[in-house]
Formats: sequence, structure tokens, C-alpha cells
Amino acid sequence: MPKIYPSSPQELKKFGIGERPGVVKTLDELRTNSHNIVVAESLTNVMFTQNRFRVQQLKKRANYVMGLGVYEQLKYDEQRDLKILRPSNLRFKKLYRPYIGQDLTGKKLMVWRTGGIGDLLFIQPNLVHLKELYPTCEIIIGCGPQYQSMVEDWDCIDDIVDLPFPAQYLMRANYHAIFEGVIERCLEAHTTNAYNLFTKWLGLNLPNDKLIPIQKVKVDKLEECKKILSEFNLDNIKFTIIQMRASSPIRTPNPKVWANIIDQLTKNDHAIIITDASHASEAVDIFIKNLVKDKDLVFNFAKYSESLDYTIALTSLADLAISTDTALIHIASALGVKAFGLYGPFPGEIRLSTYPKCRWINAEHHCAPCFIHSHLPCPQSDMAGCPQCYNRLDIDEVVRRLEEMYAL
Repeated sequence: MPKIYPSSPQELKKFGIGERPGVVKTLDELRTNSHNIVVAESLTNVMFTQNRFRVQQLKKRANYVMGLGVYEQLKYDEQRDLKILRPSNLRFKKLYRPYIGQDLTGKKLMVWRTGGIGDLLFIQPNLVHLKELYPTCEIIIGCGPQYQSMVEDWDCIDDIVDLPFPAQYLMRANYHAIFEGVIERCLEAHTTNAYNLFTKWLGLNLPNDKLIPIQKVKVDKLEECKKILSEFNLDNIKFTIIQMRASSPIRTPNPKVWANIIDQLTKNDHAIIITDASHASEAVDIFIKNLVKDKDLVFNFAKYSESLDYTIALTSLADLAISTDTALIHIASALGVKAFGLYGPFPGEIRLSTYPKCRWINAEHHCAPCFIHSHLPCPQSDMAGCPQCYNRLDIDEVVRRLEEMYAL
């Protein structure tokens, strides 16, 4: 994890933030609360990498919009003993023009979300609706570069920019759609599906049947995945795709939980393909070698997954997608593929209830659901550093429900 240099009260004041924003009860209350979004000035040219994906650059004396947490990670270079960022003279709250259902005819909307794949898919149906309703509007989306191969296939988007993004995008837009705190700092998120929250936040309140994301597949990646399936000797054979690891350790089950599920599925002759980022390929190989019984029916796709669109293409060919609380379930649902989720820190219904071909199981434990948003290990971790709630899953019940999904 990058080292964090917390902002002093003086810094927060320069950003126009009186104190660190806390938890609120409702979205209406969140609208009047300070946001963890800041505008920072780069004091030097600086290069950095997000999630091992690609190098980004901040230019000297330029102003950038970013989350407060990102600022606190980037603002100081310990190796060079050099301050990189400082609060800009531009105040976010003075530039912020929230979109809450206004007419977008001929207007420009700047959208961004600092979260991951699922968060972006929560947003997408609303942007599709807006583009259909206001075809002359321009929609620009800001997201991490590791997610852009997915977003670039959305017809509702006119342009994509990296996060952090230059402040001129903020100033040139007529309205802004940010989602900071909608899930993380609002208690409504404990009982309401994320899609319903996001559409309410934008003042659109779309019905559930309009809240299903649609993801396209790149033809070249689809053909490459078919060749890989041929290498696995899975031509014309149904397979299940599994993502075992979430971006956060608090949502990542112990590998032994996955091994127990996979062993039950292979016993029933289900072929399994495990997907992950390419840098995790060795870890997947070790998992298969050390924990999986029937290795002939379990395959490692991570070594082929050079970017997100490879996993998207492979998922489109799968019979069923299984995952912990992370991206694969949302990708599968956006492709119309059956999906099943293992849920612990968060209940599955607040993420998956709008998907028509999706089921889930919630772990039952004294501390679950805890609703902890963190990239740190669970405070109740087991000896392997994984959340104990997943260890309480009834594997026989999981497999029974999965077999029901296969039969659909």
C-alpha cells in the first residue's frame, strides 16, 4: 500500500474543507456535506503508476482534481524528500455544479468515480439514459486507466480522461456527476441497492429494468480467448469462470474456501477457469498446484489476461461466473451471463438484486455484514489474513445453489 501523509487542519482549510467529511444518514444529507474531492497544484513534473497498469504524469504548475486520499498518497516523494503537491488556489466547492436531473441539451457533463469496475457499471445505465434523452449532450468520464478498456466501448461516452484529471475539465463542464461518499459515507447504502442509490443521486430515479448495464466485447479479444480455450481443450465445452480475489483483502475469502468449492464442482465434472490480473498468475498456479484436487479440470487464465477486456471476452463465453464481492459478477451481468456471488462484509442484495440472472449467498457471522470500506485486512482476520465470515459459508449449500444456477 502507498504511504499516506494525512492532511493537516491547515491544509484542509486551504482546500475549503472544515474537517474530514464523516458518515451521513441519507443522500439528501450527503448533498449538503463536504466532499473528499480537492484541487491540487503539482509543484513539479511527477510520474506515478496506478495498480501496476501504466505510468501517468502530473505536469508542473498544473491543477488536478482528485480524491483527498489520492492527494495524501501523492503529495510527498519520500525517496527524494520532495513535496510534489499543494492545495490549489482553486476551490472544488466553488467550481462544483452538481447534476441532479437538469436538462442537458447541448450541455457538457463531467462524470467521475474513484472506485473500480463495479462502481463504473453502477453509473453506466444512467449515462445511457441521458444520452438517449439528450443526444446533443457531451459526456466525459474520468476513471483509472486500468478500467478504460471497458469504458471505451460504451456508446454513451464522448471522451475518457485519467484520474486525477486536469482542472480545466471541471471548469469547462456545465454540470458534474461525482459519486464520492454515495456508498462509503451514506447509511442508505446499508439497505439500498447501489444502482438505486446512484440513479437517485443523479435525480433520475430510473426503474430497475432500466438499471442493467450493457457491456460490449472486443472482437479481436473474443477470437484470442477462443484460441486459449482451444489450448485448454475446452472447445465447445461449457465452463465456469471464477475470480477468487477482490481488490480489497477484506472482501477476499481464504483460498481454502475456494478450493472446497472448486473441488465440489470438478467432482460434478464442471470445468473451471480462474481469472485475475496477469501479475497474479503465479499465485493462481500455486493455488491450483497446492490446493486443487482435480487439476485437469482447473485452468489459469490470469497469464493471458493482459488487460480487462480479455476477462470481459472470456466471461462472455462462460456458462456461469462465480466470484466474491468484486468485478466479475458485474461484468457477467452486463454481458447477460449467469452469475453467483459470495458475500460477507456486505450483503449481496445491495449489490446484485437488480440483476435478473444473478444469485448470491451471504456469510453468517457475528460481525457480518460489517460494511467496512477498506484496502486494509479485516480486523477479524483468520490466521491467513482473510475475513473469518467467509469461512462460515456452508459449502454444501453454496454448491447446491450453484447447481441450480447451472440448470437455469
